[in-house]
Amino acid sequence: MPLEPVEPAAEKTIWLQKLLGSYRIKWTRVENFHLTLFFFGETSLRQILVLQELLRSALKNYPAFSFSLNGPGVFKKGREPRVLWLGIKASDQLFEIKKAIDTAVAISGFTSDDKIYRPHLTLGRFFPGQEISSVLDSALKEGPLTPPVEYYVSKLILFESILFPGGPKYLPIEVFELG
Repeated sequence: MPLEPVEPAAEKTIWLQKLLGSYRIKWTRVENFHLTLFFFGETSLRQILVLQELLRSALKNYPAFSFSLNGPGVFKKGREPRVLWLGIKASDQLFEIKKAIDTAVAISGFTSDDKIYRPHLTLGRFFPGQEISSVLDSALKEGPLTPPVEYYVSKLILFESILFPGGPKYLPIEVFELG
């Protein structure tokens, strides 16, 4: 689902870009900020049609929910940072929806690569060969956005991701309204 309003996360990103200027990071374009519940990867048209039906059925009884943005974090391998993100503080509703999606699409052979689902907004991806420094450690101690912003989610969107040299474009395939 796209992030609206995007300005609070954009402001935090600008602050992090200045603070982490010594790092080589491919930053996510602000208009591409989104919360991913499941990444399907390469799919055929036939698979997409099946996924649409499975998702429609799985999501029909879930009510809308809300979340707020937390402080920054990284996914890393050893001391090498891979992905810079903003955490998401959400109700159990988000995790229930994630589980329903995982269960529904498993019928078609799709499995989540998440060991533990950590909802987040990807801000950027580190180029390989860098290490976590005291500057990055300091940035990661930064708390949630102030003032906090509450995001209300009334729909989920199945997107097609098309890769371009300047970054991906996301085209909506179907919108699933939440109760």
